[in-house]
Amino acid sequence: MKNLKILISPASFKGSLSNMEACAIMKKSVLKIFPHAGITEFPLADGGEGTINVITKITGEKLKYSDVKDPLMRKRRAAWIKIGETAFIEMAQAAGLILLKEREKNPLRTTTYGVGELLEKAVLSGCTRIFLGVGGSATSDAGIGALTALGLKFYRKDGNLIHPGSGKDLVEISRIDASCLMPEMLRCGITILSDVENPLYGRNGAAFVYGPQKGADEETVKLLDRGLRNFALKMEAFSGRHVASLPGAGAAGGIAAGLASFLKVKVVSGIETIMEMGKFEKHLKAADIVLTGEGRIDSQTCSGKSLGKVFALAEKHGVPVIAFAGSIDKTMYKKNLKNVVLAGILPGPMSLEKAMKTAKENLYNSTCRVLNSYRASACLS
Repeated sequence: MKNLKILISPASFKGSLSNMEACAIMKKSVLKIFPHAGITEFPLADGGEGTINVITKITGEKLKYSDVKDPLMRKRRAAWIKIGETAFIEMAQAAGLILLKEREKNPLRTTTYGVGELLEKAVLSGCTRIFLGVGGSATSDAGIGALTALGLKFYRKDGNLIHPGSGKDLVEISRIDASCLMPEMLRCGITILSDVENPLYGRNGAAFVYGPQKGADEETVKLLDRGLRNFALKMEAFSGRHVASLPGAGAAGGIAAGLASFLKVKVVSGIETIMEMGKFEKHLKAADIVLTGEGRIDSQTCSGKSLGKVFALAEKHGVPVIAFAGSIDKTMYKKNLKNVVLAGILPGPMSLEKAMKTAKENLYNSTCRVLNSYRASACLS
């Protein structure tokens, strides 16, 4: 009997396991059940937390570290990658929700200033092309914090300078001065990795859709939305660029719209870009089975998200998939997911807190259990 070729490719289990941790746990389970299996590891990333770790795995490049400010302007060390004249930056390293405690989440106060510092580090090191992953942000400042770090100046009606720039300041922007914008940034191309297509403002915009998960209550959401509208009007009048309806303008609190108002910016699919970089489809075609997973599988999974891309490619090439999740929406069992088996990792009913704490154990045990069943049903050893 031939040894199985297994592709292990999970996304992160938000709040409990990173994509790299989930990958390592699945690998341990595979080696227990199929000790002689040929294993390929390809953690999934779409521009959010864990993206640069996947890129280091794909390219073999080492991480660089720079001192920047976090979302609350505290000093921290942020990782990024430089390959020749190309930089890979993960927004979550400087402005991620993961950097904040629950009580600190407040998009009126958080800033992308540290993201601007990372962009500055990259261009001053000689980079002329930057890939910026924008998932998992704690901010809704339309990128004015990052632009401030790059030399732009925003002023209130009373003439006072806005610094460093956060969500609460958007509604107060009255005047903009770009005379001190870093000239190196004007020569640099920025490719934003995002799988979000929301506009900048409105009911489907940055504040209403993503504000609550960043700590915004109903009134805060309305204030942020007014601020994003004001920002769009002021930016369009100043730069002549209409970016509010740019596909993905509402991603990460509107940073794409802010950067695109002055710089050479394009928005592309994060998951598709990472998959192409690592030749994911080639690895999938060569596999006998794919193991994947994330925190929750629901109706959004097949709408451009990472696992949805895996499902589509698996169906295209006829490769079976086992997808693990902390929770699975019951409607998913009614979908015609060809070649896909859905597997919940919880051993029984439990609180969300306990599920988070026991995620490693639950993922390991459930992967072993499902693979044992797979081996028995396929008469493999």
